[in-house]
Amino acid sequence: MTTDQQASSLTADSLVWQQIFWPAPFGEAAAFAILRHWGAQTHAPQLILETRADADGVEYLIGSRLRHAQAVRTAIEELVRGSVVVGYPDDREPITVARKLKLSSVRPIDPRDAVASTRSILHALTAVRSGERLVIQQVLGPRWHPRVVPTELPQHDQSVVSKVLFGALPEHRAGARQAIAEKVGQHGFMTTLRIGVHAGGAERRRTLLLGLAAAMNTVEAPGVHLILRPEQPVKLNRPRTAWSLLARAQQLSVVETARLIAWPINDRDHDEPFPGQPPRHPKPVRPSTAVLAGERVIANANAPGVTGTLGYSVTDAMRATWVLGPPGVGKSSLFTNLIVQDLEANRPVVVIEPKDLVADILERIPAHRMDDVAVLDVMDSAPIGINPLDGKHRGGRTPQVVADSLFSMFRSIYGDSLGHRSADILRNSLEVLARRDDASLVMIPLLLTNPGFRRSLTQQIIREDPYAAGPFWQWFDSLSPEAAASITAPLSNKLRPLMTKQLRAVLAQRNPKFNIRQVLNEGKSLLVPLQKGVIGPESAQLLSAAVLYELYQAILERAGTPENSRIPVMVYVDEVQEFLRFSDDLSESLAVVRSLKCAYHLAHQHEAQLPKAMLEAFRNNIRNRVCFQLQPGDAKDMAAGQSDLAPEDFGSLPAFHVYASLIRDNSVQPWISGVTLPPPPKTSDAKEVRRRSRERYGQPLDEIEAGFADLVAGVDGTGRAADASQGRKTRRS
Repeated sequence: MTTDQQASSLTADSLVWQQIFWPAPFGEAAAFAILRHWGAQTHAPQLILETRADADGVEYLIGSRLRHAQAVRTAIEELVRGSVVVGYPDDREPITVARKLKLSSVRPIDPRDAVASTRSILHALTAVRSGERLVIQQVLGPRWHPRVVPTELPQHDQSVVSKVLFGALPEHRAGARQAIAEKVGQHGFMTTLRIGVHAGGAERRRTLLLGLAAAMNTVEAPGVHLILRPEQPVKLNRPRTAWSLLARAQQLSVVETARLIAWPINDRDHDEPFPGQPPRHPKPVRPSTAVLAGERVIANANAPGVTGTLGYSVTDAMRATWVLGPPGVGKSSLFTNLIVQDLEANRPVVVIEPKDLVADILERIPAHRMDDVAVLDVMDSAPIGINPLDGKHRGGRTPQVVADSLFSMFRSIYGDSLGHRSADILRNSLEVLARRDDASLVMIPLLLTNPGFRRSLTQQIIREDPYAAGPFWQWFDSLSPEAAASITAPLSNKLRPLMTKQLRAVLAQRNPKFNIRQVLNEGKSLLVPLQKGVIGPESAQLLSAAVLYELYQAILERAGTPENSRIPVMVYVDEVQEFLRFSDDLSESLAVVRSLKCAYHLAHQHEAQLPKAMLEAFRNNIRNRVCFQLQPGDAKDMAAGQSDLAPEDFGSLPAFHVYASLIRDNSVQPWISGVTLPPPPKTSDAKEVRRRSRERYGQPLDEIEAGFADLVAGVDGTGRAADASQGRKTRRS
């Protein structure tokens, strides 16, 4: 039973048990502090300490009356930082043979190496096999407080015969007097010390019990040793809840109590773990109440004594979520669960990923969302199109602004490899296309390589802008074919993926049936699989940039709408270092989208994958962090700035185990630990979802190819358009 719930069958004086999870390392100062706290209590409730070992390891229990249980738990958790106390079943496993241990004199025990003695005792405890048990029990009764040794101290080891013949002799041995003075000068307890065993045969029980007793003898000191006496097993199995006045007890100081109960006390942080103890890393961390109440579930709590799920709200998610971990640890399963939760809650979702995440999601689409899902797959027979230059969806932006923002997208992809000459050519090309309502990105290579097509598009801008664009295109047209090819070669190499059949099928659609603003305004969801092995890494990067650029521009358009009308949109990008290339100022972009109700969930394997600017943007702007197992450098970075977790904790997480630092109600919560949920059950037919998406939002591939062929063929060698609808449809700036 738990300490904060009282069963109807119990009274305030009933004996209840709690389990203690000690921190690692567990220093002497902390151990002595909690025992001294109990030793100094004036109301002196009886406490029962047990160390129980079975084949699964060693457990530390404390028993008390129910009325004192909460105070005991609070004292331990507050005085021993990092400790956890949880309820424990009242029906402890019984032992069949018990012995009582007594000190041979009042002199204090003083092991030469306390850590080695503890290790020896725990080694003896862990000698049990399956179905066997060993127990050490200390009953802490009346307290005694520090006192001064009397002037006439009798000899503690005087024999009975000597007392009869000579009377009580005073203690004149300086060493003995000093040792006793040290013991009685501490807080302590009147105690009963027992050990017990449960095993299959008498010889096996004897071996285990004597092995434990021998290990406990390592705490002995000159003039004092442990004596084994018979004891009734029932006294260990069912100890009294109150101290008996007839109990034959002995005095133990705080230090002696700690030495005999086999708590894993060690100030040496780098020693090998004690036998029977859980691994020091990874450390389970209890969550705050706020995190247990989050509706978007990330994981199940795995800290001792905690049940429930760990999560955060939709509002909290707007602060962005950073998911970090190597392959195979469970990042995709985490994303799958979060995405399905969003779909079930009717939230729009955008997913961009290079592996099998989209395939997993398509098998888990809720029935009421089947018609809301658009799958942008370049390998589809009727692919969905995306056109950042679509004139019908510019949100009032001028052609110059459209061209500048698209140039920023390309610069975020190519960085410094986009030289000054290539940048100038690309910027002017984008401005030409942005002045038209029927342009698309695949026109850029045609603009640079087809003189007739180029002249049909540049004639008007040359007339309207005689000071900037006009001179540029006049100079460009004056170049010989060889010179033009040489000058544009670096840029053409970068833009060539636009002309591949797969990418052309998506980006050549000048009037796509699907627009990403349907995600924001109508609650649709867009899934974009980008397998680099199928379409090539450059094509995948270009397409993801186009999708995220369009999404970002649509989000910015929300600034002019009432806040309560903005539907929260959840964006997931896996292998983010490859695909988050829609702006050359990522920090500003992440900050802006939060206020416009867009929540980014960004995943990758390790920090070294990220460009420096992207990494700094993540560190400064992403407030929710979920870490799977990390490599040493990343673990050190994540552990910085807090003291609950060490780099070794982050580095030793098993698969599907996480540490998370989440925002709740605009407050950063401490790191917590958990185990991610398994993927939800399959509920939908992926082929059916794709079919509906294709019929609603796609265009047949042969129609797209025919339209592109007409575009190229529709211009004669002089630059006059054969089809006015293709060549003269312009947009005034």
